[in-house]
Amino acid sequence: MDLNDFPENSKVWVYAADRFFSEEETNWVNSEIQAFTKEWAAHGTVLQASGSVMHHNFIVFVVNEANAKASGCSIDSSVRFIKAIGAALRVDFFNRLKLVVEKNGELKRVHFSDLNEYLDWNVFNPIVHTLADLKDNWLIPINGSHLVTA
Repeated sequence: MDLNDFPENSKVWVYAADRFFSEEETNWVNSEIQAFTKEWAAHGTVLQASGSVMHHNFIVFVVNEANAKASGCSIDSSVRFIKAIGAALRVDFFNRLKLVVEKNGELKRVHFSDLNEYLDWNVFNPIVHTLADLKDNWLIPINGSHLVTA
């Protein structure tokens, strides 16, 4: 996915798997994503969309809504797609209590309640909504973030 093909205000959806994908699984999911986004439409209008697996864990969709906005039905179809991928790989993409943290290139999955044990790590921010957010605010320091309590 070439993010440079999309404006900064493009809508982004990030789905985190409850485990990391193998290289083979990543390749398969990426091919499924390409097929899906090529046909992804809102009210009959094909969306300018792309997607890919990032860090062997996240499925990321990007939609340029300048010409056509992702509607309720098109968003529902993407959720059905994610659920189908999850069923095929036996992966849960909807457990928001587990987050992925990073330090010096090492990735770990930790429970939300354990983030205080990783204050010198970074966390993949689960609430990015635009491409600008993805680029600038997806990986943020845990210490001082809104995700931990003092």
